[in-house]
Amino acid sequence: MPPLLPFGVTRKLDKPKYRVYVCCGPNCGPKGSVALLDFLTEEVQRTGLGQQVRALPTGCQSHCESGPTMVVYPGPVYYQGVDEARIKRIVAEHLLGGEPVKEYFWTGVKRKIIPGQKPALPVPGAIKWQNIESDAGPTSPKREKSKRSYEDVDDFKW
Repeated sequence: MPPLLPFGVTRKLDKPKYRVYVCCGPNCGPKGSVALLDFLTEEVQRTGLGQQVRALPTGCQSHCESGPTMVVYPGPVYYQGVDEARIKRIVAEHLLGGEPVKEYFWTGVKRKIIPGQKPALPVPGAIKWQNIESDAGPTSPKREKSKRSYEDVDDFKW
């Protein structure tokens, strides 16, 4: 049992340095993302990063064509086409070394592919995701970037 603290004194819980979310949605799950999450967890433990990295599953990240995908916070840094070899390199260079692996960055167009339905295709020549049209019409307008530092933002509840 932890020692009692004086009234009004709280102990700050240690937050990990990195939070890593592996997509286990309807498209990435069948591509083996659950096994990749287990492999990532083992790799984090093997390298001694267990206290600094939390590896968790997440739902669809809307990067279905390039999945399985993984996102690392702070950032966010999105990785595409994740497999065991890429996870080893991401752990070594990004999580241990602090330098994201640019060759694996997600570079595609944000859209969801729902199993059994035809995917929404980009308009020819379109570069930005807000120009993509689907059966439901155009997507949301482009959002402005936050002026806050990424270190000040915690997108997920603990």
